[in-house]
Amino acid sequence: MTLKFPSRPRFASQAARICAVILLTVTPAYANHPGENLNQAMVGKEAAFEPIAAREVPDVEWAEPDGATGSLDAMRGKITVLSFAPDTCGSPCDTQQEQLAKTLSALNASAMREMVVFVTLRDTPGAAPTEPNWTSAQLSDAERLGDTVEPFASASGRADEAPMVHLLNREGAQVGIFHGADFKPTNLVLYINGLTHQRPHAEPGFWQRITGWFQ
Repeated sequence: MTLKFPSRPRFASQAARICAVILLTVTPAYANHPGENLNQAMVGKEAAFEPIAAREVPDVEWAEPDGATGSLDAMRGKITVLSFAPDTCGSPCDTQQEQLAKTLSALNASAMREMVVFVTLRDTPGAAPTEPNWTSAQLSDAERLGDTVEPFASASGRADEAPMVHLLNREGAQVGIFHGADFKPTNLVLYINGLTHQRPHAEPGFWQRITGWFQ
Protein backbone atom coordinates (compact mmCIF):
# COMPACT_ATOMS: atom_id res chain seq x y z
CA MET A 1 0.00 0.00 0.00
CA THR A 2 1.46 3.33 -1.05
CA LEU A 3 -0.13 6.19 0.79
CA LYS A 4 -0.93 9.14 -1.47
CA PHE A 5 -1.09 12.57 0.06
CA PRO A 6 -3.93 14.82 -1.05
CA SER A 7 -3.03 17.69 -3.34
CA ARG A 8 -3.08 21.22 -1.92
CA PRO A 9 -5.90 22.56 -4.20
CA ARG A 10 -8.23 19.81 -3.06
CA PHE A 11 -8.19 21.10 0.50
CA ALA A 12 -7.77 24.83 -0.09
CA SER A 13 -11.47 25.63 0.22
CA GLN A 14 -11.88 23.18 3.11
CA ALA A 15 -9.03 24.90 4.95
CA ALA A 16 -10.74 28.24 4.54
CA ARG A 17 -13.99 26.80 5.88
CA ILE A 18 -12.23 25.26 8.87
CA CYS A 19 -10.58 28.57 9.71
CA ALA A 20 -13.93 30.33 9.44
CA VAL A 21 -15.61 27.78 11.70
CA ILE A 22 -12.85 28.17 14.29
CA LEU A 23 -13.27 31.94 14.33
CA LEU A 24 -17.04 31.62 14.71
CA THR A 25 -17.18 28.80 17.25
CA VAL A 26 -14.14 29.28 19.45
CA THR A 27 -15.22 29.22 23.10
CA PRO A 28 -14.16 31.80 25.68
CA ALA A 29 -11.87 29.20 27.26
CA TYR A 30 -9.96 28.80 24.03
CA ALA A 31 -10.06 32.50 23.27
CA ASN A 32 -8.28 33.05 26.58
CA HIS A 33 -5.90 30.11 25.95
CA PRO A 34 -6.75 27.55 28.67
CA GLY A 35 -3.10 26.67 29.37
CA GLU A 36 -2.89 23.85 31.91
CA ASN A 37 -6.65 23.21 31.48
CA LEU A 38 -6.27 22.58 27.75
CA ASN A 39 -6.69 18.79 28.02
CA GLN A 40 -9.79 19.12 30.19
CA ALA A 41 -11.32 21.62 27.76
CA MET A 42 -10.72 19.33 24.77
CA VAL A 43 -12.15 16.25 26.53
CA GLY A 44 -15.49 18.07 26.62
CA LYS A 45 -15.36 18.85 22.90
CA GLU A 46 -13.91 15.80 21.16
CA ALA A 47 -14.70 12.13 21.85
CA ALA A 48 -11.65 10.97 19.88
CA PHE A 49 -9.31 12.92 22.15
CA GLU A 50 -7.52 11.26 25.07
CA PRO A 51 -5.59 13.45 27.51
CA ILE A 52 -2.12 12.34 28.56
CA ALA A 53 -0.18 13.59 31.57
CA ALA A 54 2.93 15.13 29.99
CA ARG A 55 5.49 12.36 29.60
CA GLU A 56 8.88 12.02 27.98
CA VAL A 57 9.11 9.83 24.88
CA PRO A 58 12.15 8.24 23.24
CA ASP A 59 13.81 9.95 20.33
CA VAL A 60 12.91 8.53 16.92
CA GLU A 61 15.03 8.86 13.79
CA TRP A 62 14.01 8.62 10.16
CA ALA A 63 15.55 8.87 6.71
CA GLU A 64 14.73 12.11 4.88
CA PRO A 65 14.13 11.92 1.08
CA ASP A 66 17.45 13.74 0.51
CA GLY A 67 19.33 11.14 2.53
CA ALA A 68 19.65 13.23 5.68
CA THR A 69 18.52 11.92 9.07
CA GLY A 70 15.58 13.56 10.83
CA SER A 71 14.56 13.05 14.45
CA LEU A 72 11.97 14.03 17.03
CA ASP A 73 14.68 15.69 19.12
CA ALA A 74 15.37 18.02 16.19
CA MET A 75 11.70 19.08 16.28
CA ARG A 76 11.88 20.43 19.84
CA GLY A 77 10.79 24.03 20.01
CA LYS A 78 7.76 23.34 17.82
CA ILE A 79 4.50 21.46 18.34
CA THR A 80 4.86 18.03 16.74
CA VAL A 81 1.89 16.06 15.41
CA LEU A 82 3.16 12.49 15.04
CA SER A 83 1.41 9.60 13.30
CA PHE A 84 2.44 6.15 12.09
CA ALA A 85 1.25 4.61 8.81
CA PRO A 86 2.56 1.07 8.32
CA ASP A 87 1.69 -0.76 5.13
CA THR A 88 -0.46 -3.23 7.05
CA CYS A 89 -2.71 -0.47 8.45
CA GLY A 90 -4.54 0.14 5.17
CA SER A 91 -7.78 2.13 5.09
CA PRO A 92 -7.81 3.32 8.74
CA CYS A 93 -4.46 5.04 8.28
CA ASP A 94 -5.40 6.38 4.83
CA THR A 95 -8.51 8.01 6.27
CA GLN A 96 -6.63 9.40 9.24
CA GLN A 97 -4.01 10.94 6.95
CA GLU A 98 -6.82 12.62 4.98
CA GLN A 99 -8.05 14.21 8.21
CA LEU A 100 -4.54 15.35 9.05
CA ALA A 101 -4.22 16.91 5.60
CA LYS A 102 -7.36 18.96 6.21
CA THR A 103 -6.05 19.99 9.61
CA LEU A 104 -2.66 21.10 8.36
CA SER A 105 -4.13 23.02 5.43
CA ALA A 106 -6.18 25.01 7.94
CA LEU A 107 -3.20 25.53 10.23
CA ASN A 108 -1.03 26.75 7.40
CA ALA A 109 -3.56 29.45 6.58
CA SER A 110 -2.65 31.02 9.94
CA ALA A 111 0.46 32.14 11.79
CA MET A 112 0.66 28.69 13.38
CA ARG A 113 2.38 27.36 10.27
CA GLU A 114 5.71 28.50 11.73
CA MET A 115 5.08 26.78 15.07
CA VAL A 116 3.88 23.30 14.07
CA VAL A 117 5.31 20.28 12.24
CA PHE A 118 3.48 17.13 11.17
CA VAL A 119 5.47 13.88 10.98
CA THR A 120 4.14 10.66 9.43
CA LEU A 121 6.42 7.66 9.80
CA ARG A 122 6.12 4.45 7.82
CA ASP A 123 7.95 1.23 7.04
CA THR A 124 8.21 1.86 3.28
CA PRO A 125 8.87 5.02 1.25
CA GLY A 126 5.79 7.09 0.43
CA ALA A 127 4.74 10.10 -1.60
CA ALA A 128 5.96 13.47 -0.33
CA PRO A 129 3.27 15.67 1.25
CA THR A 130 2.45 18.96 -0.43
CA GLU A 131 2.76 21.02 2.77
CA PRO A 132 6.32 22.16 3.57
CA ASN A 133 5.93 21.52 7.31
CA TRP A 134 4.79 17.91 6.88
CA THR A 135 7.46 15.22 6.89
CA SER A 136 6.53 11.80 5.55
CA ALA A 137 9.46 9.47 5.88
CA GLN A 138 10.62 5.91 6.39
CA LEU A 139 11.99 4.94 9.78
CA SER A 140 15.75 4.50 9.89
CA ASP A 141 15.07 0.99 11.19
CA ALA A 142 11.83 0.25 9.32
CA GLU A 143 11.71 -3.38 10.47
CA ARG A 144 11.21 -2.20 14.06
CA LEU A 145 8.18 0.02 13.39
CA GLY A 146 6.10 -1.83 15.97
CA ASP A 147 8.75 -1.34 18.63
CA THR A 148 8.87 2.36 17.77
CA VAL A 149 5.10 2.81 18.05
CA GLU A 150 4.79 0.99 21.39
CA PRO A 151 6.23 3.67 23.74
CA PHE A 152 3.75 6.20 22.32
CA ALA A 153 0.72 3.90 22.15
CA SER A 154 1.34 2.56 25.67
CA ALA A 155 0.30 5.94 27.09
CA SER A 156 -3.28 5.24 25.99
CA GLY A 157 -5.79 3.66 28.32
CA ARG A 158 -8.22 2.85 25.52
CA ALA A 159 -8.73 -0.66 24.18
CA ASP A 160 -9.49 0.24 20.55
CA GLU A 161 -6.95 -0.51 17.83
CA ALA A 162 -7.52 2.59 15.71
CA PRO A 163 -4.35 4.41 14.61
CA MET A 164 -3.33 7.24 16.91
CA VAL A 165 -2.15 10.79 16.39
CA HIS A 166 0.30 11.78 19.10
CA LEU A 167 0.66 15.41 20.16
CA LEU A 168 4.04 16.55 21.49
CA ASN A 169 4.56 19.96 23.05
CA ARG A 170 7.49 22.28 22.45
CA GLU A 171 9.57 20.40 25.01
CA GLY A 172 9.05 17.13 23.14
CA ALA A 173 6.72 15.62 25.76
CA GLN A 174 3.65 13.62 24.75
CA VAL A 175 0.54 15.44 26.01
CA GLY A 176 -2.44 14.06 24.09
CA ILE A 177 -3.74 11.51 21.59
CA PHE A 178 -6.38 11.80 18.87
CA HIS A 179 -7.75 8.35 18.03
CA GLY A 180 -8.76 7.13 14.59
CA ALA A 181 -10.17 9.43 11.92
CA ASP A 182 -13.53 10.49 13.34
CA PHE A 183 -12.15 13.59 15.05
CA LYS A 184 -13.09 17.01 13.74
CA PRO A 185 -10.13 18.81 12.15
CA THR A 186 -11.38 22.01 13.80
CA ASN A 187 -10.87 20.42 17.23
CA LEU A 188 -7.36 19.29 16.40
CA VAL A 189 -6.59 22.82 15.18
CA LEU A 190 -7.98 24.25 18.42
CA TYR A 191 -5.90 21.86 20.51
CA ILE A 192 -2.71 22.68 18.62
CA ASN A 193 -3.51 26.37 18.97
CA GLY A 194 -3.75 25.89 22.72
CA LEU A 195 -0.38 24.14 22.80
CA THR A 196 1.26 27.02 20.94
CA HIS A 197 0.20 29.35 23.75
CA GLN A 198 1.62 27.19 26.53
CA ARG A 199 4.95 28.46 27.77
CA PRO A 200 7.75 25.91 28.15
CA HIS A 201 8.72 25.18 31.74
CA ALA A 202 11.86 27.16 32.45
CA GLU A 203 14.78 25.60 34.28
CA PRO A 204 14.98 26.95 37.85
CA GLY A 205 17.57 29.67 38.34
CA PHE A 206 20.28 29.75 40.98
CA TRP A 207 18.16 31.65 43.53
CA GLN A 208 15.14 29.41 42.91
CA ARG A 209 17.27 26.32 43.58
CA ILE A 210 18.65 27.84 46.79
CA THR A 211 15.22 28.81 48.15
CA GLY A 212 13.82 25.45 47.05
CA TRP A 213 16.06 23.71 49.53
CA PHE A 214 14.13 25.33 52.39
CA GLN A 215 10.62 24.46 51.13
